[in-house]
Amino acid sequence: MSFECDYSYIPAHHQLSILIDLAVSHEVEHHVLLSGSGIFLEDIFSGQKLISQQQLQQVLTNAEQCFRNQDISFLFGQRSLTTPFNDAIKSMLYASTFDEALSRYLTFSASVSPWLCPRLMYSQSHIHIYWLDENKLENRFLIESAMSAIQAFSRQLYQTKLAWKFEFNFSEPDYIEQYWTHLGSALEFNRPINMMSLPRDLVHEKLPNASSTLAAISYQHALKEMTAQNIQQSFLLSLHQYFMQNIQNNIQLEQTADYFQMSSATLKRKLKKHQTHFQAQLDQSRLHTAIILYRVHGFKTEQISQYLQINDATNFRRAFKRWSGLTVQAAQS
Repeated sequence: MSFECDYSYIPAHHQLSILIDLAVSHEVEHHVLLSGSGIFLEDIFSGQKLISQQQLQQVLTNAEQCFRNQDISFLFGQRSLTTPFNDAIKSMLYASTFDEALSRYLTFSASVSPWLCPRLMYSQSHIHIYWLDENKLENRFLIESAMSAIQAFSRQLYQTKLAWKFEFNFSEPDYIEQYWTHLGSALEFNRPINMMSLPRDLVHEKLPNASSTLAAISYQHALKEMTAQNIQQSFLLSLHQYFMQNIQNNIQLEQTADYFQMSSATLKRKLKKHQTHFQAQLDQSRLHTAIILYRVHGFKTEQISQYLQINDATNFRRAFKRWSGLTVQAAQS
């Protein structure tokens, strides 16, 4: 059973406490930050209030508007996975290897990254992290936060800075110095998707501060909490997985609705509530499949076109431009 964006399960005093502190340090009133979210400062200090992804994203949208072109997104991200709010994060912090930590990052994504859902891609030489619904321009603040979170988290685990490379599906921003300061110089803009990559041989190294006992205990507690809250999988992740499993078929709205045991109208309403639509989600899955086939399997354009059941390479190039805003050559470079 998947949960939706208006389901309240996130403790208001977890990630939001970081934003409140950052707002205070930048002389922004808390009511401005919380405006329109239905959350009040008393809710956060009570330690009892549960909020939804929808409410959290409203606060993050407010933060982006309040701190435009500043470094708040990076600072927020840097603290979000290194602050042990819950057992899910503790199970990551005590993991034996980075590969194990990333596996738990995916398993517990609803708790540890409730603003963007992460995915992993393994090529022969690198591990790549990307996110669902990250190619929207208005989600730049969320991408900056998510990437900063992983970079700071990996630095804490390894006790050193790693050779991350970052790709962004937008042009170089005016505040590029913030990227240099917080992410480094290995930056590429105008890429098909937002993604960060690390040499694969690093992820299996034994971590200096690992604790198999604490990791195991935290992991079991986190699993129980996840099951009790029914947050194993979000609605959009369930939809994405269905698309990816059937990506070589002619996926239609009606058959998708039948699979999820609802009417087409209900599926449309749910997607609208999540600020998206059927074609956008399907195009995203096709784009991710194309990137995986390019990066991981080394497919040529004609092979990907055939795999995705697109008539010819020319039509695939047009489709890829529609999905990503960029040419196929950009994905291959």
